[in-house]
Amino acid sequence: MTYEVIARKWRPQTFADVTGQGVITQTLTNAIEHKRLHHAYLFSGARGVGKTTTARLLAKALNCHKSVGPTPTPCRIDDPDACPSCREISESRSIDVQEIDAASHTGIDNVRDTIIGTVGFAPARDRFKIFIIDEVHMLSPSAFNALLKTIEEPPPRVVFMMATTERHKVPETILSRCQLFEFHTIATARIAERLRYIADAEGIKIPEEAIREIARAGEGSMRDAQSAFDQVISFAGNEIKTEEVEKALGIAGADILARVVNGIAGNNSAEALAVVDEIVMRGHDLRNFCRDLLAYFRDLLVVKVAGDARLLETSAASSAELKRHADLFSESDLVRFFHSLAETENKLKEAAHPRYQVEIGLVKLMEMRRLAPLSQLVERVAALEESLRSGKPSAAKGTPSPNSGGSGGPPSGSGKQSVPSGRSAAGGGHSAASAPPSFSGAAAVAPALARDASAVASGTDTTLHSAVETIELSGAANASGSKPEETLATDPLFDRIRSALENRRRMLLVAALDGARRVTVEGDELCAVFHPESKHLRDTLAKADSAKILREVCREIMGREIGLRFAIQDADDDAAITPQDQERREQQRLLEMAEQHPGVQQLLKTFRGEIVEVRKVSGEQ
Repeated sequence: MTYEVIARKWRPQTFADVTGQGVITQTLTNAIEHKRLHHAYLFSGARGVGKTTTARLLAKALNCHKSVGPTPTPCRIDDPDACPSCREISESRSIDVQEIDAASHTGIDNVRDTIIGTVGFAPARDRFKIFIIDEVHMLSPSAFNALLKTIEEPPPRVVFMMATTERHKVPETILSRCQLFEFHTIATARIAERLRYIADAEGIKIPEEAIREIARAGEGSMRDAQSAFDQVISFAGNEIKTEEVEKALGIAGADILARVVNGIAGNNSAEALAVVDEIVMRGHDLRNFCRDLLAYFRDLLVVKVAGDARLLETSAASSAELKRHADLFSESDLVRFFHSLAETENKLKEAAHPRYQVEIGLVKLMEMRRLAPLSQLVERVAALEESLRSGKPSAAKGTPSPNSGGSGGPPSGSGKQSVPSGRSAAGGGHSAASAPPSFSGAAAVAPALARDASAVASGTDTTLHSAVETIELSGAANASGSKPEETLATDPLFDRIRSALENRRRMLLVAALDGARRVTVEGDELCAVFHPESKHLRDTLAKADSAKILREVCREIMGREIGLRFAIQDADDDAAITPQDQERREQQRLLEMAEQHPGVQQLLKTFRGEIVEVRKVSGEQ
C-alpha cells in the first residue's frame, strides 16, 4: 500500500477535529443547525491553518446522505459505514463538489468552461453543487468580473467556497458578496497537543521537548508542523530524541538559545562566538537562528511584563527556564536586544558573510548591557552640577563622589583623597599646583564627570543631548562663599537684551555678546565690536539663526526693527585700552587656559560640550 503522509492521513474529518479555529467551526456548525446557509464563503489566512480542510468539511456537512438535511456531524472517512458522498468528497473525487486550483486556472476562459458553463446544471446526486476555489486571489481581473454576477445570484443549490492566503488581492466586489472567515495561526501549544495525539496513535516514542521543537518549527501552521514531524520520523525512526529533531530540522534548540542568553547576561563574548561556530558546523541556517532568538527574546519580554504563559506561543523553553532568564534583564534591555537582533536578521538577506554578521550582532547585544538609562544619567549630571556650584560632594543616588569607593570611582584607600577648599586634586595625576589656578575646582570634578559619562556605551545612536547646557567652572574649590568677579556690561539696554536671551536659553549668544569689546545701539542698528582673537564669537552671532533671534529680541525690547552690525577691531585702533577691554582680554586668556587643561578637555570630549563662560575663582591669581 502506498505510504500516506501524516498531513493527509490525519486531516480533520469533522469540525471538532479542526485545531485552533473554534470560532469559525462554531459559526459554521450553528449556521447548519439553524439552516442559515450562505451561498458564498471566503476563507482567508496563513498557509496550513485549515482553510481548504474546512471547506471540504462544510461540503460534506451539506451533502451527507446519512441525514435528511445538512448536518454538522458528517461521516468520518475511517468509518466503514461512511456514506459515498462524504467518502468521495474526502478523497477529492466527488462529481458534485469541484475543487479548482485558481493558480493553474487564472484566465476568463477557464472560469467560463469550469464554472459559468456548468453552474446551471443541477447536482447529479447530492443536495448541493459546490465549487471550492483554492488560492482564488490568483484569478485574473477579467475572470473575477465574469464571476461577479454568478457569485451574487447563483442558481438554487449552488454554493461557492473560496480560499486564499492573500485576501487583500481579492477585489472588494467579490468580498462584498461573500461571508468572510479569517483563519488565525495556531498556537504552538495546540500544535504540540495534536502532534502528541498523532505520535501516540502511530506508536512513536518522543519526549515533550522534542514535540515542542517540532511544533515551534511549524510557525503556527499545522500542516508545516506535521510535515516536519514526518521528516523527523524519516531521520530518527520510531524513537526520537530532542537532539535528533534539531539535526533533522536544522533549528537551534532550547539549550543553544539558553547558552546565548547566559552569555549575554554574563558578558561572555567567547561563548557567543562558540555558539555561532557550533551552529555553522551543524549546517543550520543562521537567519533561522536569528528568528528563533528573536522569538525567545519576545517570550522573555512577555514573561517579564505579563507573566502569562498563555501568551507564550513560540517558546522553546519551559516556563521556569523563561522566568529565570527574564530575571537577568530589564524590560529596556530586552527591547533593545530585540530591535538590534531584528536589524541583524534583516542584514542577513544580502550579507556576503552571514557568520560575521551574526557574530558581531551577538557581541553588540553584550555591549548594550553597559548602557545606563537616560533618566539616571540626567539625574547624575544634575547632581554633579549641584556639586560644582556648592563645592560639596554629590550625594545623589548612584552618583559617585570623586573620592568614593562606589561604582565608577576609585576604591577606598586608593590614595586619591579630596582636598580642602581651593586645593582639590586634579584628575589624571595633576595636582592643584600644576593645574591652571582659575580651574582647580573644575579639574577636581572632571574625572568624576568622565567616569559618569563612561556609562554611555558606544555602538548606538543614543547620546546625551544637552544634558548640561552651561557648566560654570567655579565654586567646586570655592568653599569660602565669595562671589566671582563681575565682568558683564552695565548698560541697562544691554542687560535687558542679555536677560531676554537667557530666558530663551540662548547661552551661546549671551557668551558671544559678553565677549565683545563694545556693544552699542547707534540709531536703528545694534553694533558689536570684537577683538581679532574673538572672531569666532563674531561668527557665532553672524549665523542666520543667531541673527534672527537677536533681531526678534531687540524688536521685543525696543519696539522697532533693528539692524545688526558685527565688526572686528584691533585694540591699537583705539587711543587707549579701556578697563572693559582689559577684562575681555583676561577672559580670553582664561578661556584659552581652560581649553588647554586636560581635565576640561576630557569633560568637553565626553559630553560633546562647549565652554560658554569662564569665571575666575575669587582669591586665585
